Amino acid sequence: MINQSLDYQYQVLEHVNNLAHNRNASTEGETKAINYIKTELEKEQIYSTIEHFNFTGARRMVMRIFYTLLISYLLIFRLFLAIIIYYIVKNLFATTRRLTLIKKEESKNLYTVIPARNQVDHRPLVIFTAHYDSFTSIIPYRIQKVLFFIFRVVIMPFLGFLIFISALLILDFVYYRFNQYIFDLVIISSLVQFAIIIVIVLLVYEIQNSYGAIDNASGVSILIELAKEINRKPLENIDVLFLWTGAEEWGNKGAKNFYREHKKDIMQKYDLNKSCNINIDMVGTYLGLIDKVGIVRRRKMNDKLNNLIKESANELNVPLIVYPVLIEPRSDHRELRKFKRKSKKFQIAFFHSFKDSRFIHSSKDTPDKCSVESLKGCTSICYNTLLKMDLEMESL
Repeated sequence: MINQSLDYQYQVLEHVNNLAHNRNASTEGETKAINYIKTELEKEQIYSTIEHFNFTGARRMVMRIFYTLLISYLLIFRLFLAIIIYYIVKNLFATTRRLTLIKKEESKNLYTVIPARNQVDHRPLVIFTAHYDSFTSIIPYRIQKVLFFIFRVVIMPFLGFLIFISALLILDFVYYRFNQYIFDLVIISSLVQFAIIIVIVLLVYEIQNSYGAIDNASGVSILIELAKEINRKPLENIDVLFLWTGAEEWGNKGAKNFYREHKKDIMQKYDLNKSCNINIDMVGTYLGLIDKVGIVRRRKMNDKLNNLIKESANELNVPLIVYPVLIEPRSDHRELRKFKRKSKKFQIAFFHSFKDSRFIHSSKDTPDKCSVESLKGCTSICYNTLLKMDLEMESL
């Protein structure tokens, strides 16, 4: 059983307090947060790796649409020379090729692997994930979800439509005809789309007063202490990988980058049939675990792994609310589920205090909302579950 001292119990909460600052992707706060994680691990001689990656942020999306509209208007008025000059100048010199009108955002992942004592081939791997970035909005979380739905359903398809319209304009130029209907369609639809984008960016993204305690300093803190404990007493048969991802709030960019960079190594080195991912995203006023997902035919997240987690909670007398959801929250585990396509036995567990969503992405997401008992309980459950899995591997 994991260390039960009172000092340890409040160590997790201390991490939450230390991480309760603006951690929006591509900010100094994000760098401060990842350096804090790295420093805490090094106190226990746990050495980690930081991987940098680029992603598309809100400013990039707005600018991309703006330049798409600009090129469309240049096509309408047959100002092809301006477009040609731009691409000639850009590709003329090596230095100008690196220039871009749409600068990408930057973020980073941090990960470490604590190897098993028995280094046998194709041993199991447990991947713990928690994102350390956060952002704050000036509107409630439920309205944010509606706006993001509009963006995915309306805005993204319209980008494809705009490309189609641009192709029609090129054909129009070739045949020396001007189609007033197409012109009006481009103007009106472009203005509508641009207005929606501006509204989403202005209302949703606000970096002030961003604490991100529940979402997700809680998961980050749990992984820090869990890594320390596993490092003191490595498992016999299972490697444990701890991954702190960046830019999760921008569409799981960190988890996507990690999977893309490491999938081949993991598939070659480990037995996916005996491996799993435990994602901790939001431990707040209570400890929740998603069990089933769906509306009519609800599929289980998994059978075996969740049962082990529930058994551990019962043995430790830790309150754990197991619940179904209609629509699964978007988080890092959805990217690592791609391992399940390679092996149907790869399992995933997702800790998520769904009712606390009313606090997140706002100035209300403060450390006092994180229950000390839940933070400590989640850490103990994860550790006890690892011991059960390790013992099971030993008996095989």
